[in-house]
Amino acid sequence: MPAVRLSDVAKDAGVSLATASRVLNGSSRVPGKAVAEKVQASAAKLGYVPNAQAQALARSRSGLIGLVVHDIADPYFATIAREIQQQVFASQSQVLLTQTDREIDTEIRALRSLIAQQVDALVLVGSHRYGNESDAAISALLEGFERNGGKVVGLGQSLGVGRTIVPDNAAAAHELATALVVEGHRRFAVVEGIAGIPSAADRTGGFVAALTEAGIEPELSTAADLTRDGGLALAAALQQHLEDSPADDQPLCVFAPADVMALGTLGELRRRGLDVPGQVAVAGFGGVPGAADANPTLTTIALPLAEMSRQAVEWILGAPATDAASADEVSADATSADDPSADQPGSAAADAREVHVRGDVRLRESTALASAI
Repeated sequence: MPAVRLSDVAKDAGVSLATASRVLNGSSRVPGKAVAEKVQASAAKLGYVPNAQAQALARSRSGLIGLVVHDIADPYFATIAREIQQQVFASQSQVLLTQTDREIDTEIRALRSLIAQQVDALVLVGSHRYGNESDAAISALLEGFERNGGKVVGLGQSLGVGRTIVPDNAAAAHELATALVVEGHRRFAVVEGIAGIPSAADRTGGFVAALTEAGIEPELSTAADLTRDGGLALAAALQQHLEDSPADDQPLCVFAPADVMALGTLGELRRRGLDVPGQVAVAGFGGVPGAADANPTLTTIALPLAEMSRQAVEWILGAPATDAASADEVSADATSADDPSADQPGSAAADAREVHVRGDVRLRESTALASAI
């Protein structure tokens, strides 16, 4: 069956080809309501689907947003993707989603593909590896995209291009460790900073710094990936450590710098017959919805994922920025290379190049001490 053409719709509606195009391709020069309804009715009757490239030309934009995440199976990235999808969809735009598995070459291919599809904006979520020769290729792609009118937003770390929403990873992890010490924990295990991933290194670094200030040294530091499988491996290492170390009445408290890892660790410890939090206490970072539903519920740093997503979409769509700095979730130290006044407390300048967000400590059942119950 031959495809229905725009000229077929115009003929059926009794209008010119230009008029049919203006109605169906989103031009700002829309004819009267009665004419528009007649064209739309003909399009529906004939089963006409507008050409995306023609719409992009008529609107001077494609209505497509490219969203790049590391792992859509990770609830942290899935939550952000869902929030961005919902807010973008409300604006009559669409999201093109791709995941990279933290592989730079995959990310380069994804960016090239999204740019080739003429997306209006790129949103890159997550901390990226450093020290790879391909870094320059990513920077060149993003800089060229921005020069050609595209918008770039990073959630996680500064990209050197566009705008960035950055969690205060080290400060939040420091606050979490301090709260655990105050709660009575004295035995700790940490995950070593993942090579080349700044967020993980910052979180572990901030956590260990707080322990040092309290006169405590982690009795175990081990490597693991920022994934559920990394959590399974971490649980095995914790069990081995407990078997090799003298018995202690107090549980070993482990800090996993990502909720997906912490949830994997928690589940695997229970499968191995270890009591959580009786033998091993578990704390994560991120604040994914599943943290509050785990058994036991997971202690974590709850980042304002919905607010971060909202700000990203506002920047992309050009909506007026709200004074998010007045909200509890968002830091008042928004910074801008273009506007020195944005450094002042309480400022949330619309042109801020970088906005820092705070996370809240959520002490839950996974770190509860028997003496506190």
